[in-house]
Amino acid sequence: MPFSGKKASSTISPNKSFKRQKRSRWQSSGNDPGGEKQYEGGRSDKGVAEDDLVMNSIKIHPLLQGSQGERAGSPLTFDWKAEKHSVKDPVKSSNWKSRKGFIINPYLDQSSISAAPERTKRLLEFNPRGKYIEQAEELREKWKEEEKEKLRQEELKSLNLVPDEKSGEQYYAPMLPPGIEWWDRQLVKGGSYKDINNLDNLTYRDPTDEENPITSYIQHPVTIPAPWEKNLPLPKPLFLTKKETKRLRKNERLISMRERQDKIKLGLEPAPPPRIKLKNLMTVLTNETIKNPTEVEMRVKREVEQRKIVHDKMNKERELTKDQRNDKLMQKIENDRAEGCHSCIFKINRLVNPKHLYKVDINAKEFKLTGLCINLEGGMSLVIAEGGHRALKKYKRLLLRRIKWQENEVPKRAIESDAPVQPLEDLSTNSCGLIWEGELPKQHFLKWTIYDFNDEGDIVNLLSRYRLENYWRQAVASQL
Repeated sequence: MPFSGKKASSTISPNKSFKRQKRSRWQSSGNDPGGEKQYEGGRSDKGVAEDDLVMNSIKIHPLLQGSQGERAGSPLTFDWKAEKHSVKDPVKSSNWKSRKGFIINPYLDQSSISAAPERTKRLLEFNPRGKYIEQAEELREKWKEEEKEKLRQEELKSLNLVPDEKSGEQYYAPMLPPGIEWWDRQLVKGGSYKDINNLDNLTYRDPTDEENPITSYIQHPVTIPAPWEKNLPLPKPLFLTKKETKRLRKNERLISMRERQDKIKLGLEPAPPPRIKLKNLMTVLTNETIKNPTEVEMRVKREVEQRKIVHDKMNKERELTKDQRNDKLMQKIENDRAEGCHSCIFKINRLVNPKHLYKVDINAKEFKLTGLCINLEGGMSLVIAEGGHRALKKYKRLLLRRIKWQENEVPKRAIESDAPVQPLEDLSTNSCGLIWEGELPKQHFLKWTIYDFNDEGDIVNLLSRYRLENYWRQAVASQL
């Protein structure tokens, strides 16, 4: 568009702009479609009608219109100064009456919001038939129960069975049994055993009734073993006499021998070679013995020696090694301890013999016992042992029966050294006794230890760590 020398107006007409573009297009083409009437630029009536139709269908978005809401066909004008003053403050222009407790949103049109609460519309609803009748019946049943309870309390009061709350008898008065047990509530009508002889009050008489509590189905609850059964001793095997044991062994060997003979007859196993001895030599090899007795005798001796070698080899293969024997012993001790933890407390008047001290220590370690051996200088000794039932049974037999507590010996170190030997202490009145034994819920010690103390207070402090100081007091109070 050539520069005209005039300042462009802010008013723009979209219709005129579109018409100029159409006119320039027709003028450039120079075609006259259909021989119709042409206007300026070579346009016909049909083309003008189409342009008007297109222009009339074009509308401006409401947001792009002016403040007065111009029509779509009017020219698009926008005055920024006029529009700035035409915008109203939404808070000031709103009809909202602010109240205490409400916050005004300046970005929301609040002209349609009312400060007065709106009353919701209640629909007409009818109560179901028999609603209040059921409530009345429930209330009557409640009154009947209260009346029965009142009569029952009066009856108990007449029998002087009601506790006196002033003196606090309700805290130690025994609870009376209920009118009916919970497992019989579904079987008996009325809630008591008074009319139990009347068959009409029983609910399980009719097997065809769907509400019958007794049905043909059986419930088998899961059996839970009692917690003390795991610690019960195993049943002892049946004791057999020596004659019965031999007979049982003979019968078992006879059965196995017959099975082996049947397999040989069927050809499943080869026949074993004859077991020839010097005793049955003439019976088995009569002709050969007569011809060459020396050779036959030497052959039989070689066969006997070979059978003995095979037998010893089989025994050697079955023999356990040192590690296997140790593992087997440890497994027995673990199985014994798994049955339950037991404890024994021993009091020894004087534990000065080194041989006795060695036996007390080494046997406790071999049986894998845990606990303490406390020696008081110039006083008694206390032995606390914890372990399995069988191990403690053997250890108890060692301390109470096998060890001779009246014997005393000089230590080997004192004999080997050049120091003068001190006189031995008289142990003629020495003894060992069992203070207490029983089963524990859990063990107190993790290993076996020997302690020597000069003061009795240190012993009590040591045992107080395990809350076992009463063991020492009980040992001091006991007399052997």
